[in-house]
Amino acid sequence: MLLLRLWNYIRGYVIIVVEGYFLEKFINICMHRQVFLWDVRKRNDCSMALKVSIKGFKLLRPIVRKTNCRVNIIKKVGFPFILNRYRRRKTFIAGAFIFVILFYLLTSFVWVVDVTGNKNLETRFILDTLAQIGVRPGVLKYAVDADRTANELMLKIKEIGWVGVVVKGTKVKVEVVERVQPPELVHKDVPCDIVAGKDGVVKSIVAKTGQEMVHEGETVTKGQVLISGTVKSKNEQLPPRLVHADGVVKARTWYEKECPVNETIYEKERTGREKEQYSLVLFMKEIGLFHGSIPFKDYEKVEIRKRVSLEEDLTLPFELVIYKYYENIVRERKIDVEEAKKTALDEAYKEVMKEIPAEAEIVKKDSNFKQKENGETVASVTLECIENIGIANEIGGQ
Repeated sequence: MLLLRLWNYIRGYVIIVVEGYFLEKFINICMHRQVFLWDVRKRNDCSMALKVSIKGFKLLRPIVRKTNCRVNIIKKVGFPFILNRYRRRKTFIAGAFIFVILFYLLTSFVWVVDVTGNKNLETRFILDTLAQIGVRPGVLKYAVDADRTANELMLKIKEIGWVGVVVKGTKVKVEVVERVQPPELVHKDVPCDIVAGKDGVVKSIVAKTGQEMVHEGETVTKGQVLISGTVKSKNEQLPPRLVHADGVVKARTWYEKECPVNETIYEKERTGREKEQYSLVLFMKEIGLFHGSIPFKDYEKVEIRKRVSLEEDLTLPFELVIYKYYENIVRERKIDVEEAKKTALDEAYKEVMKEIPAEAEIVKKDSNFKQKENGETVASVTLECIENIGIANEIGGQ
């Protein structure tokens, strides 16, 4: 139904009123001569309103004479009448034509490069690398080869394991999956020792290859040889044999962090005063509009970007940027001792957890409060873990 209405609008039609005593005969003759009428509505016994195409309207004259009816045009609807109305307005037609050309040109370029999926790699670093390949805002989108871009990006950034590139509208969507980096290993054919990666107390040692150099319960320091790749021969006259030491050395390790206990905390609050600045971004160039100085000493800045977009993937190179500045005031607040201690302990625990490897097993947690020489009270958190501290170190290497 919608397509039919659109087709009639493109062809053009008129709304007419037919008056006479032989309206049924008028309709029958139109149907017989294949003149399409629609939306026929009877007004009274001697008149009716209907719609007919431009071509059909031209065929009505002999039918009107034959049925002795009168026809009045109520309204002209459709694209042909619009063209006829503006045919003398050459400037309007030229402007519309130029607008269509400009719109086509604007949508033929890439205006947004969207990167998703990255966790450790900086988005700016990926965008800079894409720019080196030739994928950046302002390039012709038909020149962007998605497969070639994906391959070159993987070659340039070794940390990427997979890349998907899609050109849609005026956007280039780049989805990346970062490669899981394996630990640096010494090749099996290269003689090496297993040394301590950190200080600890040996809990267990299992040497698959090589000679054990420490025992359970022994304290070791970082860099100390735990399993030697230099194996002495039972025959003392023969030189020692160099092997690729392999094994697991689990040890007790300790991690400690301190955080000061403060009964006075400082919080920022907005005063309610604010200032706005506006900028226009035209073809990636930002133009400031009436930027003045910020009258606040301490403030919070919020950036709001409103890009001209016809739909999600069809954006244009025009953008309004609003910078909002909210004045802040720092207020001092006193808290009780217990709350201050709890806050300090939580902060110390968060900090120490950042240093513990994911594979380490936490077996004990100690926390206490210390008084330093300057009178400052600190919260101390110590976590005891069990972890594999052995790492391969090439014999003769660093």
